[in-house]
Amino acid sequence: MQSHLKKMLPVIATSLVAFTTIAHADGESAQMRNLENRISALEQRKGASGMINPPGRAQVKGGVDLFVYGDLLYWNAHENGLAVAVENEDTSSNLSDSEVKNVHGKWNWGFRAGVGYNTPHDGWDLKLTWLRFTDNGRKNVHADRNDFVFPTLVHPGDLDHAFATAASKVKSSWHMRLNQLDLDLGREFFVSKWLTLRPHFGVRTDWIRQSLEADYKNFNTTSSARNIEAELKDHWWGIGLEGGLDTQWGLGSGWSIFGNLTTSIIYGFHKIKYETEDEPSDLEFVDLKNSYHVSHPILDLEMGVRWDNMFSNDRYHLGLQIGWEHHIYFSQNQFPTFTSDDSLGTFVSNQGDLTLQGWTFAARFDF
Repeated sequence: MQSHLKKMLPVIATSLVAFTTIAHADGESAQMRNLENRISALEQRKGASGMINPPGRAQVKGGVDLFVYGDLLYWNAHENGLAVAVENEDTSSNLSDSEVKNVHGKWNWGFRAGVGYNTPHDGWDLKLTWLRFTDNGRKNVHADRNDFVFPTLVHPGDLDHAFATAASKVKSSWHMRLNQLDLDLGREFFVSKWLTLRPHFGVRTDWIRQSLEADYKNFNTTSSARNIEAELKDHWWGIGLEGGLDTQWGLGSGWSIFGNLTTSIIYGFHKIKYETEDEPSDLEFVDLKNSYHVSHPILDLEMGVRWDNMFSNDRYHLGLQIGWEHHIYFSQNQFPTFTSDDSLGTFVSNQGDLTLQGWTFAARFDF
């Protein structure tokens, strides 16, 4: 019996190999038939242009396939973690009736400009965009006769050194400057008669300069009047990847609604400086420098109304739009805040996000 089984083993092995080969061939044939069926179905969906998803971009005739665009921005900036003082009524021994005083940006004008190229390959386009926006804000606090102003930007050890707890007033200011470049590749295409999508991806780099200053006057010291001035600066530069989806919902007669979403992750470098100076002694209790690399995410949202028109026998295209935008630069506030007069090096950072929001008026010209 055992010898008979040994004689049969080669036959069984040969049969298994043949069966596996046939099954694998049948599987490959099934996959090929499935692929051919999908291609056939897509071919039946082709539009008049002969493409499965015809391009949705403006198609000028006899042009050089270039376009330029410019946006006028009316935005304001806010950043949490910019408290400059706490004002309390009647007493300096507790915070029984107090209010935090924050500095924030105001409405200001900026611009965004760019140039693009409609490539001959599959309806792709390439865009280079420059965004520039600056903002600033001020917060002045004047304590009433029985009120006290507690500083938030002064090192607690500096207050202990000056034998001071509260000031009578504070003058503060915040300045922010943003420059940003985006280079992205995308393709706008029709998914229905009235809807186009433009997925895109690319590279983003940005520079953000921030400064925060506060001048605390007339501390209630046991000796002569004393002032303390705090100055903080943060210079940031980063570069990373960005990607998103632009949508356009047609209404007819050249009018449409657009909604766009873009996200990015920027790897960059913070360079931070923090100084305090006492007056009239000119003592610099803090002269701190901090620098490090870190990644920050950015989220961009915009929505609005657009009008497009072709003219001169489709030789040129003009697009006009108005919209509202939100931009969040996560964890952009890295100003340090010292928290202890016993352990002088104890501080916290990562105090908040920088947000930009406002109206945008834009024009685009294809030629």
